Amino acid sequence: MPHPGLPGDIPGAERAFFVEEFRGITILVALPALTEGGVDAVARTVAGFEPGDTRFVLVLDGDADARRMQAALTGRSAVVGAPEPDDRAGLARLWLTVTDEHVALVAAPGRVFEVAGTLAAGLRATKVVLTDPDGGWGDPPRSFADLQLYRRPLQRELDRRGIGHLLPAAERALRGGAYSVNLCRAEDLEAELFTFDGAGTLMTLGGYLALAALRVDDLPAVEALVAQGVRDGVLKPRSRSEIARIAAGGLGARVIRTGHLAGVVGLETDRYAGLDVAEVSGLITVSEFSGAGAGGLLVQGLLAQAAELGLRAVFAVTVSDNAAEFFLGRGFTEVGRDDVPAAKWTGYDPVRRGLTRCFWHDVAAR
Repeated sequence: MPHPGLPGDIPGAERAFFVEEFRGITILVALPALTEGGVDAVARTVAGFEPGDTRFVLVLDGDADARRMQAALTGRSAVVGAPEPDDRAGLARLWLTVTDEHVALVAAPGRVFEVAGTLAAGLRATKVVLTDPDGGWGDPPRSFADLQLYRRPLQRELDRRGIGHLLPAAERALRGGAYSVNLCRAEDLEAELFTFDGAGTLMTLGGYLALAALRVDDLPAVEALVAQGVRDGVLKPRSRSEIARIAAGGLGARVIRTGHLAGVVGLETDRYAGLDVAEVSGLITVSEFSGAGAGGLLVQGLLAQAAELGLRAVFAVTVSDNAAEFFLGRGFTEVGRDDVPAAKWTGYDPVRRGLTRCFWHDVAAR
């Protein structure tokens, strides 16, 4: 979906984050159908990344579209033909063009996606965006898709839309070194590259996040995440020692490419000793990695941890409707406040308690 208020209302902090995130790298964008809105969005996006020295390869459906796009750009650019897959000299020339001009517009009549996949692999482009007027996968678009899990249903959907050749291009780009490939509308390119929410469907091959125990070096980041959750009203305030307890036994979802924490969670057991149950504690995910499945990965890991401890159940308490929907979508059952251990409410703010919703998940024995 388009970001509310685009193009003028993208927060400066989000722009600055992504200018730094993509500093000095090459982004490849496939543009098989170029509308006026798409031309404007691409031109604004390229201009917005100029402070970070980000390079672009734009693959378009012929010379006319390439010249039309070039006329809208403000910085250096060059229009080139698409080298054949085995043309190493042509690929080398493209390397030089991308490095020297910063924007290479590649004319590829009738085969934009195929050329985009081949060039993404040949350039080892870090980030790839494939555009289509219908945007991402599903309505509303699914935000994240690991092709190792969802290749078949995604292929069926793309075949139905007449763009089944898009998926092999995405896979070629991913196998060639891209850490992700996004499918969105050209008009939403700014939202995808400049906002934490993104746009369309992010595709990876083999996962974008990895689950691991938190390290002592992560504590400042965990404290910052919990503080953000408190400010957003989804977490209750906690002391530093309470946060350290979450971190000491907690799990983190980490972005494979950068090591950044995409979310954290803890399992509270001490308060419920002898009851064989535990509480989901401090579950919070980072907005810039929304849609990458961090929350689900963390809860899955937490349930596995509970099973290893021999617990019979895990419960969660929240005042957030979004969090409530999240737990319901991951196998939790909503229960009454009196159905969770009484120790949960010892010292609990009575006003906040009146706003809470409680969720229960039985743990499968291992």
